[in-house]
Amino acid sequence: MPDCQYLAERYPVKVRQKEEAEGIGLCADCRFMRVMKSDRGSTFYLCERSTTDARFPKYPRLPVLRCAGYESLNTKGEPAGE
Repeated sequence: MPDCQYLAERYPVKVRQKEEAEGIGLCADCRFMRVMKSDRGSTFYLCERSTTDARFPKYPRLPVLRCAGYESLNTKGEPAGE
């Protein structure tokens, strides 16, 4: 049986990460997103696509549910299976 203390310490971390990702939307795992932290502790999500394409806002409203420029962190332009 797993150590209960170990599970209690790990479970809340996973829940917070999942809730945060849901609040961000597609940006949470987009390869063009960069997290920006202010001196006051605020977190902003910068869309790096905005530097080369004016269709994309620099700091999009969250959660982003649809985005023409979205690319998963796992996608690098290669066809699947290569």
